[in-house]
Amino acid sequence: MSGATTLRWRLAAGAIALAALWADAAQAETVLGFARDANSQRFLYTEVHEFDRGSDGQVQTATTRYYDPQGKEMARKSLDYRANRYIPVYKLEMPTQRYSEGISANANPVATFKQDQGKDTRKNLERDGGLEAADSGFNHLLLDQMPQLRKGETVTFKLIVAGNGDRYRFRARKVADVKVEQEPGVRLRVEPDSLLRLLVDPIEIVYDVKATRLLNYVGVSNIIDPSTGQVYKQVSISYVGPVPTEARWPQRPATSP
Repeated sequence: MSGATTLRWRLAAGAIALAALWADAAQAETVLGFARDANSQRFLYTEVHEFDRGSDGQVQTATTRYYDPQGKEMARKSLDYRANRYIPVYKLEMPTQRYSEGISANANPVATFKQDQGKDTRKNLERDGGLEAADSGFNHLLLDQMPQLRKGETVTFKLIVAGNGDRYRFRARKVADVKVEQEPGVRLRVEPDSLLRLLVDPIEIVYDVKATRLLNYVGVSNIIDPSTGQVYKQVSISYVGPVPTEARWPQRPATSP
């Protein structure tokens, strides 16, 4: 991804990725997300999340595919939460950009990798015993911390960013009670717990009031805009409401009404 790889993307999109942002209490085996430019509302892409559960009802493995407005696959991610629901083994692939990243082992150390334009980079990160997450395991961490967040407490944690081969301090807090498509929700703000806040825009996430599912996400994307070679910098992704007429994926071809 070379020049398109920015600190903003590595810390925000690469770490707080959109894949698999669902709650363990949800029953559906497929979750759809629809991304628009947060400013112009232009439709950008469709997310299709599919996952399997264990006997305890928790997500075990998952796959996310991203489709452009014509229904062409842009990216794919596989995740395995069986050993650690906060730090999954995962791989994100964007073939047309010749880019992939992920975590190949999540014990101690955590083994991260990145392949960018043919260059292979690997780094091991020692665990320090504190509250820590990586990629979509960040969602599970927030859901587990929701009682404290609902009380107005600030939750701090470390976020492993595989694309950087490093970890960073982040914090989350509740900012408002809101409604999304007439459904009551809780809006959280997530941002670096350091001076990196000057470089990385905050991300806002809305969960339903029972903390069982994601309703909306606003922030930087982890998907590259093919017209610019850079990630979409400000997207709004809805996980509730009607399916946009512009959305296309294999189960909904262009001939659908």
